[in-house]
Amino acid sequence: MGMMLKRENILPKKLYRGFLMLTCSWQGARVAEGSLLFKVHDVPESQKLPLIWCGGPPEMETIISAFGQERSIYGLRGTYDYAETSDLVIHSLSQYYADEIERAIPSDTYLIAGYCAAAMISMEVATILTKRGYKIGFLGLIDRDVTEKTLPLKIARKFFEHFDDRIGARIHAYFEEFKKQSLKINLVNCFKVLKIRLNDQAPESDPRDLIKYKKEPNEAWYELKPYPGKISLIYIRWAVFGYFQLGFFRNYWRKIALGGFTVDFVPGLSHKYPNWPKIIDMLHRRLVETGY
Repeated sequence: MGMMLKRENILPKKLYRGFLMLTCSWQGARVAEGSLLFKVHDVPESQKLPLIWCGGPPEMETIISAFGQERSIYGLRGTYDYAETSDLVIHSLSQYYADEIERAIPSDTYLIAGYCAAAMISMEVATILTKRGYKIGFLGLIDRDVTEKTLPLKIARKFFEHFDDRIGARIHAYFEEFKKQSLKINLVNCFKVLKIRLNDQAPESDPRDLIKYKKEPNEAWYELKPYPGKISLIYIRWAVFGYFQLGFFRNYWRKIALGGFTVDFVPGLSHKYPNWPKIIDMLHRRLVETGY
């Protein structure tokens, strides 16, 4: 087991207060007053290690249904829709999370997973805990891109994000709406949406931007660093990172996942509308393979 030392808190106060506010309605309970680490599901007599999930509430019920009978679930919020993924934000938040995990979940081994931008936090937390002498028995990253900016990546990102994923998101949204209402109402709504899209009547500014934690102009964006352990990567097949279906793009992960990696794809058209049951089922299978 690693050695737990008293460490300086480097998390900016505004960032901490924001995450405290954003998690006030989360299910479960904070592990301590003012904590950002939640115990969202408790299995007191479980012999299995708990899963630490970094993401948001929408996927939590599916995670509990897949893992909940056999292990406890802890939750950490990602940066989505609040803080930009600057180097300062990811490093300070990850260190804060690692400190809380160390205090609240005594163990020599941790199982960690995360989605999208939160997957970067999961990986950074795993790296910090590894450096402190702990073992990471499982690290699962869902729909996580690398942070390099080579020309092939720029081309692939442009196509999958601005063409493939956007079309997929609209198809998914229209299909879900069609299932709820009558054909006549559906057709009317479709024409209304198309008219808005063609006229570009979207609001110019979002009032939520006023409370978001913005990156300073001189701050660097966070970049993934080499990780010593194995990584389980899971992608939505036709979403923004569908290009990892091509072996060429997996070479970028070979430079990061020094302990090796697996890549799995689940059916889906859009990063915005993930099929959580299929994703979590795949995550569960990969975790079970580790023996934890």
